[in-house]
Amino acid sequence: MEEIHVRSLRKRGGWLALLAALALVAAACSSDDTGETTATTAASATTTTTSGDGDGDGDGDGDGDGGGGIGGTFQTALVADLTTDNFWAYLDTESSVHNGYVLGQSHPALYTLSIPDFLNIPVLAEVAPAPAVVPDGDGFSVTIPLRNGMKWSDGEQVDANDFVFTFDVVREFELGSNWLSNTPEQVTSVEANGDFSVKINFSEEPGLSIYQNGINFLSILPEHFWAPIVDAARSSDDPKATLYASSGVGEPSAGTNIFNRWEQGAFASITANEDYYYRNTVYTTFEDLAWSQSNAADINEDYFGSPGQGAVLSSYEDGPFVGEIIYSEYGSQDAAYLAFQEGEVDYVLNPSGIPTGRREELRAIEGLEFAINPSEGFRYLAFNLRKAPMSDPAFRQAFAYVIDKEFVTQSVLGGAALPIYSLVPEANGSWYTDEVNKWGFGMSEGERFEAAVQVLDDAGYNWTVRPEAAKDEDGEFTGVFTDGEGMTMPSGGGVPEIELQTPGPGYDPLRSTFATWIGQWGERLGVPMDVNPTDFNTIVDATFPPQTEESVLEWDLYMLGWGGGDPSLPCTSHQAFFGADQDAVTGGGFNTPGYNDPDFEALSDAFDASTDLPTARSICADMEKNIAENLPYIVLFSTPITDAWRQNVVFPIEDVLGGINGFPNAWAGQVLVTE
Repeated sequence: MEEIHVRSLRKRGGWLALLAALALVAAACSSDDTGETTATTAASATTTTTSGDGDGDGDGDGDGDGGGGIGGTFQTALVADLTTDNFWAYLDTESSVHNGYVLGQSHPALYTLSIPDFLNIPVLAEVAPAPAVVPDGDGFSVTIPLRNGMKWSDGEQVDANDFVFTFDVVREFELGSNWLSNTPEQVTSVEANGDFSVKINFSEEPGLSIYQNGINFLSILPEHFWAPIVDAARSSDDPKATLYASSGVGEPSAGTNIFNRWEQGAFASITANEDYYYRNTVYTTFEDLAWSQSNAADINEDYFGSPGQGAVLSSYEDGPFVGEIIYSEYGSQDAAYLAFQEGEVDYVLNPSGIPTGRREELRAIEGLEFAINPSEGFRYLAFNLRKAPMSDPAFRQAFAYVIDKEFVTQSVLGGAALPIYSLVPEANGSWYTDEVNKWGFGMSEGERFEAAVQVLDDAGYNWTVRPEAAKDEDGEFTGVFTDGEGMTMPSGGGVPEIELQTPGPGYDPLRSTFATWIGQWGERLGVPMDVNPTDFNTIVDATFPPQTEESVLEWDLYMLGWGGGDPSLPCTSHQAFFGADQDAVTGGGFNTPGYNDPDFEALSDAFDASTDLPTARSICADMEKNIAENLPYIVLFSTPITDAWRQNVVFPIEDVLGGINGFPNAWAGQVLVTE
């Protein structure tokens, strides 16, 4: 979904974000559909069975002969500009979903997740499920055989040496963010056993997040292309910065598409990789979550059951089917959707889907198709815990009480957003928990305000004019409030002006509206508030790594969002957002607030050690409760994702958690454009 990717996973030709942006890698923009959609898990969602040609014959070439031809151009619009053409940087300091749309199509991993059911399936690895680890000396290890025949687009073999090279660069150059998630510290080393086998060594028996959903999801880069650049960076004054400054144009691809060109501020393009290893492979998911892949060449495999025993949930053919995808940089939603309405582009890559104000305009245009999906991302308010008063739990709790999510989403935004209280979306039913602290839920406005003031009072805050919610003679709240003035902290110093940085209304009117109300509620409590509409990339630069001990103190509160991530093991994102070792200053990770809680660290360690899903889900629920209680973030809302595209565009699956452009990067490797 959205703007920052976390644990960005790549399905052969490109995966997700997140969120976005994992990514799931800091999520997204405006929003979407008014009214609610029925929440459903991705595994149980009804999916369309679509061939590459749009006619239902399963060929992918438009003529029914099974040839899988390549042709045409897919014209897309970006609502924010790209910031890098370097894949190393994209998974670290430049982890934007917009970068991922363009760069995320070319790097394989040992394993990835199937769509729409989120099963761990092999890419470069030859076996599924992943082999069991075994005791090895003082630790553990696993040996994984690799496919012989997958090649980079320049003809070089993708092999174990590329995997080892990538891992070693990440460790040597101390790369952060997504790289940290996929090279956990429990992995002590990786080795090439010849060209087509890798040995992974662990310091302890690894759990799911360390092995199956950790190191196995490491994106693999071509050694023969990057080794000279790495050597040059190694001898520079700042090796990582030098590496990240190197252009990725011309980098060979092992996915569906090859990064071709970037004209900064104008457009980027990717072209079809005609020698893609999995081209014309058909992927099928069955009712019992069995999964298979097959093609006319040498792949005919099934995993997780006996395919053919139940109804087909989804079936689609891998591409590429279009010769080129153009990503035009419009810099704003307004400009991007105007171009779409005028027929300049076929599709807008907006991680939050169509803004509410645009939806009806688009429905009036003939020749468009629409889909509505539940979101797997969320918008949030982040506190800088490194400085007072944000470091005080009582201060954060007071805001949690007065922020009335139901009021803003329903009464102000007219149902265009949905209030949320946990990071894992309700649509991810096997991982979602409702048992979190929902500060102020069900309270009236006066009750919320009174509870917030009491929390601050108990913590030792004072005012020259105490904030108060007036009551009538029967003790009922009247709706009249006295704003606090002269607020002082428990230490005795005055509460300084607090700046809230948020994307402006041109980028995300929902967040901008929410920020305005948060500013008003803060002022009512007596907190001097400065709500500052700020460019998205400026917020990211100010809060995400690289940061220093000095620069990180320059922000107070910000509003962004997260998307992407790993829906099959979602609390790996929690570790990335809040783990002490992921601190944006000391660890180079996504922990922008500087959260460091012993209880959370213990849960994180237990989550890492879990080797079965029931245990992992129970621990994940406890991690959710910890964050909801201690509030390094206040999660605010999510939005249903509405997509629209021209009828000459055919996506292989239209119903999937996170929307069409969330999985996997708008299907760049599988989309078809007809005449």
